[in-house]
Amino acid sequence: MPPTLPRRHVLAGAAGLAAALPTSSHAAPVHARITAQALVDSVWDQQWDAFKANISRHDDIAVEYFIRGETGNEEQMLTALRRNRVQIGGITMWGLAGIIPEAAVPMVPFLFDSRDEVDFVFDNYLVAPFTEMLRENGLTFLLWSEVGWSNLYAKRAVLTLDDIKGMKVRGSPNFAAQAFLQSVGADSVPLGIADIAPALQTGLVDGGLSSLTFFYYGFRTFATDVTQLHQSYDQGVQIANAAWWDSMSAAQQRAFREAFVPIDRARAQLRALEDEILEKLKLEGIRVHALTPEQRSAWAEATRPVHAQVIANIGGRAQEIYDIILDGKRAFAAR
Repeated sequence: MPPTLPRRHVLAGAAGLAAALPTSSHAAPVHARITAQALVDSVWDQQWDAFKANISRHDDIAVEYFIRGETGNEEQMLTALRRNRVQIGGITMWGLAGIIPEAAVPMVPFLFDSRDEVDFVFDNYLVAPFTEMLRENGLTFLLWSEVGWSNLYAKRAVLTLDDIKGMKVRGSPNFAAQAFLQSVGADSVPLGIADIAPALQTGLVDGGLSSLTFFYYGFRTFATDVTQLHQSYDQGVQIANAAWWDSMSAAQQRAFREAFVPIDRARAQLRALEDEILEKLKLEGIRVHALTPEQRSAWAEATRPVHAQVIANIGGRAQEIYDIILDGKRAFAAR
């Protein structure tokens, strides 16, 4: 598998962070199991290496890692987290929507226009409401994690709405993702991450929606074309079992928070990797297509009704979250 960002760069940053981490010797020892679905040798894998290097300095903290999906799909991971069978988890927003439906709201199609806008809204407007909703579900918000723009991969070029009509496309088993595919005339097939490769091999699907990094490390052998659709910006979140988290000392909680690669650095690492991947795909003969402004406008206009559909389907605080995002977008534009 081709290398990503040099491991020494991530671990060097981890060593710098670790030097600033205090060791605590007076609190009761803490044991944690961590669950995630990190692809081998991916940037997320490297970031977990950095976490391990940082947290290992604390002699009152012991951690077991199940970061290759050993605890099951994201629904099973969340169940394990809420029952305290595992204590920390890295979950996508699509996965989180299984217990907090409002997590699908920031994923509605063509809501964001740039990475900077995404960062501004998530960091300044969405931490507080998601912290509240997670707490109501027995979970503690730790930090966002980066996934990247969602793209469309297929066995042929897909640039217009006519190109996707009738095509069998894998999307997340989530109402927002399925509503998007149906709105553009695709034959939507809801599948979890573990089921994507077999479905592509057997022809159950002709393509799918995925971040560039997930596509490159998981599915690129099954596709000839990638369209930089950028219809949503896929985020993840690091969360903890709230009862377990509350049982720790403040120093131990700080040790866990500071063991993660900071979000601004994690974002920079992933985005640098995405730029590398785009060039590697072209070298490997996979055609990469960018939408023209006119093409993107046509996709956005066709899928705009999905916003109201998702809000109505979710209920709860969905309209509030949507309005908060719009407030954040206006504040970003006014900067």
